[in-house]
Amino acid sequence: MNENDGSEALARKRYAVISSVRIFGGAMLVFGLAIIANGFMGLPVLAGYVFFAIGVFDFIALPAILSRKWKSQPNK
Repeated sequence: MNENDGSEALARKRYAVISSVRIFGGAMLVFGLAIIANGFMGLPVLAGYVFFAIGVFDFIALPAILSRKWKSQPNK
């Protein structure tokens, strides 16, 4: 096993985490909208707005934050 295999495996894991975060964020968006529109599961509308806000953050901002944090540093 050379060093390149380890970095490729790490990149695959990071991609899977970012994709999972984005999918979870999309699910939270839909769940929040269902609560806001229909009172889904008898939850209050305020809970829908909270789920929606968390979903927006998870779908848009968190993947960008993670990719910036994990970005490869140039060799010095």
